[in-house]
Amino acid sequence: MSSAKQFTVAIVGGGIGGLTLAVGLVRRGVDVQVYEAAPALSETGLGLSIGPAAHRALPLIDARIRKAYDSLVTTHADSPGFERFRRTWFEFVWASGIRAGEMLLELKCPPTGQTTLRRTDLLDSLVSLLPLDLVRLGKRLQTVQETAGAGHRLLFQDGTSATADIVIGCDGIHSRVRLAVLPHDEALHCRPRYSGMYAYRAVLEMQTAIQAVGERRHRVATLYIGKGAYALTYPIMRAQKVNVGLYTADMERDFAHMGPLVNALIKYMPDTSSQWAILELDQVSTVCKSRVAIMGDAAHAAHASTPHQGVGAGQAIEDAHVLAELLSDPSVTTPAEAEAALRAYGAVRLPRAQRAVSTSKENAQLLCLCREGVGDDAAKLTREWQQRFRWLWDIDVEQQVQDARDAMLELLQNASCGEAHCV
Repeated sequence: MSSAKQFTVAIVGGGIGGLTLAVGLVRRGVDVQVYEAAPALSETGLGLSIGPAAHRALPLIDARIRKAYDSLVTTHADSPGFERFRRTWFEFVWASGIRAGEMLLELKCPPTGQTTLRRTDLLDSLVSLLPLDLVRLGKRLQTVQETAGAGHRLLFQDGTSATADIVIGCDGIHSRVRLAVLPHDEALHCRPRYSGMYAYRAVLEMQTAIQAVGERRHRVATLYIGKGAYALTYPIMRAQKVNVGLYTADMERDFAHMGPLVNALIKYMPDTSSQWAILELDQVSTVCKSRVAIMGDAAHAAHASTPHQGVGAGQAIEDAHVLAELLSDPSVTTPAEAEAALRAYGAVRLPRAQRAVSTSKENAQLLCLCREGVGDDAAKLTREWQQRFRWLWDIDVEQQVQDARDAMLELLQNASCGEAHCV
C-alpha cells in the first residue's frame, strides 16, 4: 500500500471492468482486493469490441493493457486483400426484400476501425498483470454493511466477510452492490427484466461462414438489417473464425423473413449456439452513496441490458480510467477524500453512461427498421448512422478525467472550508 494512501479498496466482480480498474489502481499504488463470485475467472459472451475512446483510455490506465489488447485483436487487415477496410467499423447490408444483399452503408471508425477479440483472451491478459493473491475467488457477495468507523464490511454467501474503506461494485447487471447504493425504494424496483429480445450467438469457422454467404460478408464486419430483427458478424482470432449474433425472439421462426443471407447463416449455426435474453434495467439515479460506488454493467448495463451499440466494455473501461485517476490523485489520501472522488466520478460518468444506454435502445430500433420517423428509409438510416456514434467515439478521455478531477477538487475545497468555517 502506498504510504500516502490511508484507505483500502474492495472491488466486487472480476470481469473485464473490475480487473481493468484493479490493474489501474495497483499501478498507482492503491491498496485493492478483488472479490469474484465464480470459482474461476471467466467471461460470458464470445467476442468483444471497443471503440476509439476506450482504446485511447487503455494506455492511460496502464500501457501494458493496451499492449496486450493490440497483440490480441483482429482487424480487417488480418485478411489478405482486405487491408483497405482497416478503418471500417461495419458494413450495413439489407437482409431481405428487393434490396437483399445490397450494401446500405460502409461506416468508418478512424483511426481504429473494427477491432475484435475473445473476451476470455483479454481477461487472461488482465489477470497476468495482477499479483496472484489479489483476486479472491468463490466470494459471492450477499450484502454490504457500513461499520461504526465509516468503513464497510462485505458479507459473502460462504459465511466469510471482508472489510474495506471503499467498495466498488463491478458485479454486473444483477449487482448486489447496487442495492447498497440506490435509495431503498429505487433499489426495490431497479431489477433486470426481459426486454422482449433474445440474442443467439455462436462462433463459426471462417471457411464455413464463407461457404454460407461469401467471403466479403465475413472478412468484413457486417450488420444485416431487417424488419423486427437484425444479425451481425465479425472476424475474430486473426480472421480464422467468425463471431455471429442474431437478435430477435426466436431464431428459426423470427428470422424466416430475413432473406437468403441470414438464413444461410442459420443453417450453419450449431445446436449448441448460446441463447441470451436481452435484459432491461431502469436508469439509476446515482452511482455512489457514501463510500460505495458501482461501475460498468452494475451502473448502466450498456452491454448486458442494451448491447446494440457494442459499447458496454468501452463504457466500463472509461469508468475504470476515471476512478483509477481520481482515487490515486495526490489530493486523495483519506477515506473521506476518497468519498469525494466517488462523487466526482458519478457526476461526470453517469450522464454519459445513461446516454449510451438510451441511444443503444434507439439503435436497436434502427437496426430492426422500426424507429419512428425513420423506418426503412435508406437516406434517413444513412444520416442516422453517419452521425450517431461520433459522441461515443470522439470524446477527449483525458479531458473527461480532468473534468472529474476539477469536480473532486471543488468538493474537497468546500469540505475544507466547511471544517474551517470559511465563507
